[in-house]
Amino acid sequence: MIEELIARVFATRNAAHLEHWRTKSIAAHEALGKFYDAIIGSIDPIVEAHQGVFELVSIGDLPKQPKVGNIISHLEEDLVWINKNRKAITSGLPAIDNLLQGLEGDYMHVLYKLKRLS
Repeated sequence: MIEELIARVFATRNAAHLEHWRTKSIAAHEALGKFYDAIIGSIDPIVEAHQGVFELVSIGDLPKQPKVGNIISHLEEDLVWINKNRKAITSGLPAIDNLLQGLEGDYMHVLYKLKRLS
């Protein structure tokens, strides 16, 4: 499950970066710019903590970048998926769950900015 989280985060990071270039809103531009930098910093300790307890993650090739029509909907879908799969992602370990909550916070923070400030 950690592999799917990694694939999703990388796809979302790329989608946010593309929307960052596409948007005409300065607020959205800045919010997405901070987001795509932040989530890589948030996924890294999750993967490293997971690998500290379990085997090394086998990523292989990342899936093709999905077409994202609405970045807000995409971010919300990721949050729902993370919450639905929390136990499988963290293997029930509170420390990994705490790190995962930081990643969720990154998503929620950019959603606030995109929905309320753009």
